[in-house]
Amino acid sequence: MKHLKWFNSKTAIIIAGVLLSAYLILILTVTNLGQSSLRESQNSALNLRVTNYTENLSFFFAASEKNVANLSQQRDVNTYFSNLAAGMSLRYGLSSSLFSLTKTIDQFSLSNKMDNQLIYSRVLIVGLGESIIVDSQPELPFDVSQLPIKQMETFGQKIHLARGANGVEVQLLQTIYHQNKPVAVLVASLNTTVIINMLSTQEHIESGSYLTLESAVGDILVWNSLPESLLSIEQGSVNFSKASQKTIYFKTDVLGTPFTLKSWFEPVSEEDIFTSTWFIAAISLLALPVFLGLIYLLRVNNKNLILQTQVALSSEQQQKLAKQNSLLHEEISKRKASESKLAYQATHDELTNLANRTHGMTQLQAAIRNAHAKNTQILLLFIDLDNFKQINDTIGHHAGDELLQQTSARLIKSVRSTDIVARLGGDEFLVIVPDIQHQDAATLVASSVLSLFEQPFHIEQQEFFVSTSIGMSMYPKDGNNAATLLKRADTALYRVKDMGRNGFGFYDSSMNLDVERNLMLNMRLHQAIQQGDIEVYYQPILDLKSRKIVAAEALMRWFDPELGFVSPEDFIPLAEKNGLIHKLGVMVLLEACTQAASWQKISPITVAVNFSSVQFRHCEQLQETIVDILLKTGLPASQLDMEVTESLLIDQGHSLMKMLSYLKQLGVGLSIDDFGTGYSALSYLQKFPFSKLKIDRAFINKMATSSSDESLVSAILAMAKSLGLKVVAEGIETEQQASFLQEHNCEFGQGYLFSRPIPAAEFTKLLLDEQRKQESLVLKQPA
Repeated sequence: MKHLKWFNSKTAIIIAGVLLSAYLILILTVTNLGQSSLRESQNSALNLRVTNYTENLSFFFAASEKNVANLSQQRDVNTYFSNLAAGMSLRYGLSSSLFSLTKTIDQFSLSNKMDNQLIYSRVLIVGLGESIIVDSQPELPFDVSQLPIKQMETFGQKIHLARGANGVEVQLLQTIYHQNKPVAVLVASLNTTVIINMLSTQEHIESGSYLTLESAVGDILVWNSLPESLLSIEQGSVNFSKASQKTIYFKTDVLGTPFTLKSWFEPVSEEDIFTSTWFIAAISLLALPVFLGLIYLLRVNNKNLILQTQVALSSEQQQKLAKQNSLLHEEISKRKASESKLAYQATHDELTNLANRTHGMTQLQAAIRNAHAKNTQILLLFIDLDNFKQINDTIGHHAGDELLQQTSARLIKSVRSTDIVARLGGDEFLVIVPDIQHQDAATLVASSVLSLFEQPFHIEQQEFFVSTSIGMSMYPKDGNNAATLLKRADTALYRVKDMGRNGFGFYDSSMNLDVERNLMLNMRLHQAIQQGDIEVYYQPILDLKSRKIVAAEALMRWFDPELGFVSPEDFIPLAEKNGLIHKLGVMVLLEACTQAASWQKISPITVAVNFSSVQFRHCEQLQETIVDILLKTGLPASQLDMEVTESLLIDQGHSLMKMLSYLKQLGVGLSIDDFGTGYSALSYLQKFPFSKLKIDRAFINKMATSSSDESLVSAILAMAKSLGLKVVAEGIETEQQASFLQEHNCEFGQGYLFSRPIPAAEFTKLLLDEQRKQESLVLKQPA
């Protein structure tokens, strides 16, 4: 019983107080640890959320830049700038290219969406001269001066920020290249709403957060749900009150962009009572009666229930966060797969699955580095299908696509596993053959590729035979980088096509001189036409019997200050290729008719004007031009003689026959030039309303030395007489030739025997001299 005496009410109270104090201290420790753990968990979750935002935004920008880069290399973009570089006008071909380019831009703008919203609010192509070529929103104003055009000539891609009417505008800039030279800038404005939605997917009104994208140009407000007591905004800037010191703040750079994501979050609310100084002081004064101790125990128990509720809430939030993290992981996996797909599409051709131009050039450069290290050679084959455009135009582009796919399959099967096949674009392919031993081996490779096209292509149950032309260059002999090798293989291809196609050829250094001269000739020809440097000379056509001038053939002469005298055989075929023949034809016809009209006062001579077969591609327009010039100059239609070559008759059509018949009714003469050198049948002389034919100078020159040519000229004269056609012999240089032709009933002749082609003033002097001779003969005759 002695041992139980100490156990009294006071002892019980003390024991109860000690136990109560120990219990409360334990609760306080657990609470502090729980709050610290909860705070760390929240910080980790928010940091993961912000990191997810910035990674998604970086990926979005990267994918958008790739899309814009792919758009800049689209076929319609390349076609437009190729036609523009070739000097096409809107009337001749460029308008069609511009229409296709506009359609491509609009389709690109409307097809790229995210969550049913357009990714690109506006897409433009701006020339280096700051002129807008194509605009998906032409009705809206656009300040081109804000674009760094000069910088884009150096940098191929850039994210540009500009101030707009609605705040900061995000523009993706991509330089467009043609023949490795910058020609324009592709501008794609990103939809700010899409960016904002990406950065606020996990935010809601109750979350208590504030997010903004900061840049040097300005900020983009993404989300704001912080209470006014923690955050206030004045004139676009963020101001914090004293209480805002408890917010959780993150500042994260968005990789690959000029943006920094700033974010503030409201922390989980805490109950201060467990950590207050007063409560700790109260615990130290637990020398209270048991009753008060029990009250404290009840109150602590109540607070413990509140704490348990908070812990349960925290556990629920952690479960939600874990679920969101799982969804986030799944989304990241999808995005990585999408990124891999985009990366493949960026380096491979969609139609043939071959390496595209960019990837092919990268692989070529890598092969050059490897060859340099091993001291080996590389063969580069530039392959172009012959007359591919005809298949697209006659059967359709779907057949052309099928042909390209079959060609790709044949090329892949024919090369080694170490060789590389790429599609440059259109009907052009590239084959890279590393470790080639010598030029004979390269010839065998080219012959093998050429033989692939001997077998027919089967498309839509039809057989097609398509040939190809191949230009080749070799490393290191022809160049030490990818661009040079490709350029020189292209030059060799150009020579193969000029020599008749369906073959192959190696690059030779002399080809550069021809290419440079052709480029110079093309440029100078444009300038000569604009400046009026092309002159019209006239060569007399005489009646062989009376030796009187009855007509003049208008001939073009060009003396260039840099190139010297340029033969018509050089610049007329070039003008036919680049479309300048139409301007040249109108210029010569107008000047010749004007001059012939003035000569009618001296002598009623006819003027003969040569017409190119290219001019007859637009028969109605040519017919209107001829009629207008005759009316404008006052030259009678009977005094104009149109000279055409036999090649025109091969592709004759209804519109040509209709035009020639109409002009014949007006009185215009029609002569077939260089008869005997073409491929037309003699029956064409009956189908078309010819009034004259001209025997080519090649037959006249050889009459004295070749009996067969003499017989041929005699046969032509006899045939013409039976068909009722007059004959003009070209290139008469001796009196013997003139006498022979006269004896065989050739009516007219021209050549150096009578006169070289001379300027209009000298020709006028010839006419006046002839007139004076005739007048003197009349005066000498007896009355």
